Amino acid sequence: MAEKLLERKIATLFTRLDIDGNGLLDQADLGRWADKLLASRNLDAEGEKQLRARLDFLWTAFFAPADTDNSGSVSLDEMTTYLKGMVADESKRQDLRSLLPQIFDAIDSDKSGSLNKEKFIKFFKAMNVNDEALANKVFESINSNGNGSVSRDEFSEFGKSFFTCAENEPASLLFGPLVN
Repeated sequence: MAEKLLERKIATLFTRLDIDGNGLLDQADLGRWADKLLASRNLDAEGEKQLRARLDFLWTAFFAPADTDNSGSVSLDEMTTYLKGMVADESKRQDLRSLLPQIFDAIDSDKSGSLNKEKFIKFFKAMNVNDEALANKVFESINSNGNGSVSRDEFSEFGKSFFTCAENEPASLLFGPLVN
């Protein structure tokens, strides 16, 4: 049961990042995700450059190593095998958790160090999750101190349990509803 849930969570992350929907994740998908994140923001050239650099880092550090057939793209099977191995090994799980501040920084377009509901809803929409009520629910769950904004630490702490929490826990919705 737990293994199937983990596979669904990996498939959810894969689906959200496979922006072109071709069933393969590649660096161009992260570029398209950057385009979607940028479409609703007023970033200067330097801000855009930093966002793209963060997403390039995510590809190089976390997704490219899953490309076991060296095709330049990652299939769902490759990503599932790779991430299951990371989740099973505590030291590798720490590496996986270091991805969370990078994702936060990509969402925090104005570099304020916090996310308001509007930014969080845009994050969901950039992943093709257009359910604002769900985005608000997840936002409120992350906002542990109830101050109306999510800090980098709150986001990272909440996201740490994405791969290991039960399906009914709010952290399982970090990337939107789980796919089947």
